[in-house]
Amino acid sequence: MDAPLEMNTPPKAAPVATTWLPLLQEALAREGRFRFPLRGTSMRPTLPLACEIEIVPPPTQTRLGSLLVFVNGDALIAHRLVRRAAAGWIAHGDGRLAPDRPLQPEQVLGVVAAAYQDDRRIWPGPAEGLGRWFWVARHHALRPARCAWRAWRRIAGRRGLPR
Repeated sequence: MDAPLEMNTPPKAAPVATTWLPLLQEALAREGRFRFPLRGTSMRPTLPLACEIEIVPPPTQTRLGSLLVFVNGDALIAHRLVRRAAAGWIAHGDGRLAPDRPLQPEQVLGVVAAAYQDDRRIWPGPAEGLGRWFWVARHHALRPARCAWRAWRRIAGRRGLPR
């Protein structure tokens, strides 16, 4: 009996945002909410690694501390709104030291209303109001350290020192 031939098929490329974003926007407009699997660690410890987030349309006035869901390149990102600046909104993953690049409000698909693990609601909890302000305050408290680090990297780069 002949062995089956193995075919070398290239891996399928991930669909680009221009393909799936209109579908998500349509689903959100039609249903008013949808669940999306969360991957990555940037929102730990607030949200666990493998959970589903429930996304709803953004309110007219998005509050500081809200978990925004926005498009960055071909990725859908869920990070916390920590500041509104002239250059745009600043979002920051709870598990990261540095914030994201400024984003425009038009990039925001929605906000996270809830998170589920094994069909059990795990977020928001009773202390989410305090947690929201903790993460916003943490972003602002770390700002001087981030500025000092960037300055050191510029100086070190000019002088040939280890960065």
